[in-house]
Amino acid sequence: MHRPVLATAFLTLLLSGCGSFLPGHIGGIVTYVSPDDYAERLCAHVDLESYPSCVSHVLDYFEEPKAEDIPVTEVTSGPFAVAMDNQLYLGTYQGGLFRSNFRVTSGHKACRGAYSAYTGSRDAIYDVYCNDGRAGWAATIRDQSGSNGIGQLTLSDGTKGEIIFGYAALGRARPYPWGDVWRPRPGQTGPAPRSAFEVD
Repeated sequence: MHRPVLATAFLTLLLSGCGSFLPGHIGGIVTYVSPDDYAERLCAHVDLESYPSCVSHVLDYFEEPKAEDIPVTEVTSGPFAVAMDNQLYLGTYQGGLFRSNFRVTSGHKACRGAYSAYTGSRDAIYDVYCNDGRAGWAATIRDQSGSNGIGQLTLSDGTKGEIIFGYAALGRARPYPWGDVWRPRPGQTGPAPRSAFEVD
């Protein structure tokens, strides 16, 4: 009689450990992410005039039927975006729960992040380094599909970014679905965002 109770208690502790997270981090492994959650992040840095159009475009995209044609070899990789600095950094990620990395660019700016449980990382928190000297961390959480998700990025100067990743969230990226709705704020310079699959 005590064995089932002990087994249940052990399983509860194990699962609570999987869902635990550091203060200030997004935490967890899997959660429900709605189309509105994706739209809010993808359109975070759009000017107010274009924001409703951007959100509407993203929500319309999620209502379209999509073929489940992602190659098996790409289940643990795909497009990765960070809305930060009033820009949309685009790139790709590779990896799973125990090891992962990403690289994103916006014009000449670039940031990369990685973690690996095999080399001592105690949690799934990316160490992030940007080519302008800034560094920081990023945490992601997958939606219920396990292949897409959201996250947060924080840099040493206090800059914060919103992460969106996965094919369902970002599309096949050729052409990148949001290239025609995302617009820099007035006064911003630099080239327009490129496809996630055209990153150097």
